[in-house]
Amino acid sequence: MTGRRTVLGTIVIGLSGAAGCLGTTGDDDGERLEPERELWSFETGGRLPTTPAVANGRVHVGSLDRHVYALETAQGTERWRFETGDEVWSAPTIDGDTLYVGGVDHRVYAIGPDGNQRWTVETSGGIYAPPTTASDRVYVGSNDGRLYAISSATDEVEWTVEIGGKVKSKLATVEGRGYVGSTDGMLSALDLRDGARQWRVGTDERVLSRPAVHDDRVVFGSTDGRCYAVDRRNGDERWRYETDGGIASSPAVRNGTVYFGNWRMRVHAVDVETGERRWRTTLRGRINGSPTLADGVLYVGDAAGIVHALDPETGEAHWRFETDNAVIAAPAVVDERQPESAPPRLAHRPPRLTPRAVGTRAGRAVRIRTR
Repeated sequence: MTGRRTVLGTIVIGLSGAAGCLGTTGDDDGERLEPERELWSFETGGRLPTTPAVANGRVHVGSLDRHVYALETAQGTERWRFETGDEVWSAPTIDGDTLYVGGVDHRVYAIGPDGNQRWTVETSGGIYAPPTTASDRVYVGSNDGRLYAISSATDEVEWTVEIGGKVKSKLATVEGRGYVGSTDGMLSALDLRDGARQWRVGTDERVLSRPAVHDDRVVFGSTDGRCYAVDRRNGDERWRYETDGGIASSPAVRNGTVYFGNWRMRVHAVDVETGERRWRTTLRGRINGSPTLADGVLYVGDAAGIVHALDPETGEAHWRFETDNAVIAAPAVVDERQPESAPPRLAHRPPRLTPRAVGTRAGRAVRIRTR
């Protein structure tokens, strides 16, 4: 394996294909905010299909080369790598000083800050869903159609519940309830104390992404091309929004607007109360990863290998950044203070952007800085 560090701007992305050129792209229609430079990139031995986890000064990524990597946020230096028994499609989750991740080898791993295993629990199916931590438990869905609640302290499986279809997405939790989608097209609401089902609603195809909980409603997408909002207390439908392609992107909600992408290369912004469209824009490739909102900018990666920075109010592009292969997961935000000597920006530009982390299919984690 070769580690490369180059200087670029600050998002972290994971790449999934053959190596190529990195660069910026955009229309020559006036002043634009663009990525300043590549800070570093780091190559692994396999694709990086999930969102990096950024915490404690490190970027953590899972790879299809069967490893989880911890890299220094500042330089991209490898601090440790942890070997699992099979490919890692599950995005890491960090709670305190412990990293939790699932593997295609049917196992959930708890890894300490030194890269050593604290415990592992075996399920009956491969794990593609990221773990969720809440109330001293780790919740994770499996391809065996079950959701597992595991004590984070003792690795004891406290309960399991049959969901129905394979669980590919992360559980969303709020006020003692969990909400999770499955490949049988259902969204299930569970009591987190014992896994008892509270309600269940169906769609026409698979629910592959994590729902967003906003006030009294749960918003989620389906590969049937619809985004749904249901009452989080009883599952009653509030609205549905039709698109022209399947939705595998988890919705992001901010300031009364729901943002998500679909397989027809479009990003949609929808009123969370009414389900009415606020704007829609077309990118360069299919969208699998979720939008990331930070510093007044909406970041979206696409299968054409481009990271787009959009105005969340209008959908207009601030800049686009080309990677060497498909970006299939959400960019991760790196919390870093900007230097006091930062040059002044134009009045119409959005605020100065902080570092971001993105993973792509080419097996590279890339961090870029914007100006």
